[in-house]
Amino acid sequence: MYINKTKYLLRRSELVWIISQFKKRHSSTASSTKLTTSYYHHASLLPFVYKTISQSFDETTAKYPDHECFVFKSEQKRYTFKSFKDEVDSLAASLLELGFEKNDRLAVWLPNTSENVAMTFAASKLGLIKVNINPAYVGRELEYCINKVGCKGLILSPSVKIIESFSIFRQLVPELDQHSISRELSSKILPTLKHVILTGKQSFTSGTHSYNHLIEHGAKLSHSKLNERQASVNPDSPVIIFYTSGTTGQPKAATLTNFGILNLVHAQWEHVGQFFTRLCVPIPMFHAFSEIVGVLNTAVAKCKIIFPSILPDTISTMQAIHEEKCTALLGAPIIFRDILNHPDRKKYDLSSLIFGALGASPMQPEFLQQLEKEIPITRIAQGYGLTENSAFLSGGMWAGDEDPKRRLGSLGRCMQRLEVKIVDRQGNTVPIGEQGEIWVRGYPIMIGYYNDPEKTRDAITPSGWFRTGDEGKMDEDGYLYFVGRQKEIIIRGGVNIYPIEIENAIIEHQSVAEAQVFSIPDERYGEEVCAWIKLKANAPSCQPDDITKFLVDKLAFFKIPKHIRIVDKFFMTPTGKVQKFKLSEAMINELKEITGKK
Repeated sequence: MYINKTKYLLRRSELVWIISQFKKRHSSTASSTKLTTSYYHHASLLPFVYKTISQSFDETTAKYPDHECFVFKSEQKRYTFKSFKDEVDSLAASLLELGFEKNDRLAVWLPNTSENVAMTFAASKLGLIKVNINPAYVGRELEYCINKVGCKGLILSPSVKIIESFSIFRQLVPELDQHSISRELSSKILPTLKHVILTGKQSFTSGTHSYNHLIEHGAKLSHSKLNERQASVNPDSPVIIFYTSGTTGQPKAATLTNFGILNLVHAQWEHVGQFFTRLCVPIPMFHAFSEIVGVLNTAVAKCKIIFPSILPDTISTMQAIHEEKCTALLGAPIIFRDILNHPDRKKYDLSSLIFGALGASPMQPEFLQQLEKEIPITRIAQGYGLTENSAFLSGGMWAGDEDPKRRLGSLGRCMQRLEVKIVDRQGNTVPIGEQGEIWVRGYPIMIGYYNDPEKTRDAITPSGWFRTGDEGKMDEDGYLYFVGRQKEIIIRGGVNIYPIEIENAIIEHQSVAEAQVFSIPDERYGEEVCAWIKLKANAPSCQPDDITKFLVDKLAFFKIPKHIRIVDKFFMTPTGKVQKFKLSEAMINELKEITGKK
């Protein structure tokens, strides 16, 4: 106990020093003028970098060739900057020989593996667009993602845990064995797909390329053409497509550029890079938070990224932190919650953690304080962002604010060189403290949803502002506060109701662990309020009527959910976001069965 307490105090003193240095560097760019309207521009002396991701990674490699940059615990692989660059160059050389042209889309249907990361840098080197696809997707979902953007190539593994990926793909494309001498695929269902690459030691069909063979073959090729191609790639070109998480419907293909991503990584390194000496990344790489806030730090600085497992796993994450002495942890709230509640947590030494960054969904300050105290993690911060703005818009630790209410309760201030404002329904900037939609403008905003100009026009104004769809407020110092998502606002009898207010009231109940509030259609009021609730382990007995009674003196009568269910789990995206539209669908179907209505 004494040793752990000493470690904690040492980490705390180190953190204080880091924050003081950070304040010195940025004091000249922070405005002391109090805001009167909800518009904030984070001015910065940090210059833009006009390079591609691969160019920047190559320069970092030249500085630190023998420093470890990636550790893949499940694969038992460790890479230095130099050894990883060699693999990327070999892969890129083989892809170039296969005929991949600039702006061709190459789908990556993989978990967190070395091949997945290598493809990110190879795509940037060749001017390709990497298309990240959830490895848990099956036939119809895979077909949608490939055809939506017209992928020319696909890389996959034979299987991911219990999912037989190659078998699923083979059922989707029966023509796989009917290949030409060039091994180019011709599929009716996936007409643009020409090349299929399999990871692993064996090739399942002569109609596929072996990843390992591509690496071996590429190492023997002259890289002169590769170097020419890399030099010709424009930093403004698209490099990665992330599919939005689909919390409200069909995923959209958000397309991001080399320039936008690389400069955001530079900005975030200035923001929190001091803590990323050894960064643990358990989040799936098809999520922008994992790839941009995690993986790509290696493109700009000497650091080590540790992948504890190919898919999120609590024990593997704790073991990786213990063995690698990780200094920081990225994760959705569910990752931190699972660590906090794991019965074997104290078997692992997590005392090396200085910093924890949460993304995907806002969390209550009380939970963040609990993480700092009980794991413990010296410093916790919420990151706010969307796939469309390269994952990171603002952070809850900006300038080392020591006010716990603002540090843990806000979404922080926006990143350097970005603009953010709060607007009303007409797009007018509202006064400080008033509620409205959060809009953001700046270099990391996507160039659009691929092959979807109508949805792009809906999302980005003619003057370049991205409409987040999130309701928020801003204080006089430019700090953002999350109120709710516009598409989740409940309009009952003409009155706007914000689910997060009701959720916060419900979780005050001693037996409640989590609450999700949503709406279903109602003939009289237009919409009616519903709540699904998860109880704490070993909590006292709690029924829906108990929750209703508990809320009577906390909320106006029209905000109290009419339909309450105690459940074991919510419908979630693979990145830990709750799919409220699915909760609504399930509630509607249940009520139909009860009433007998069709």
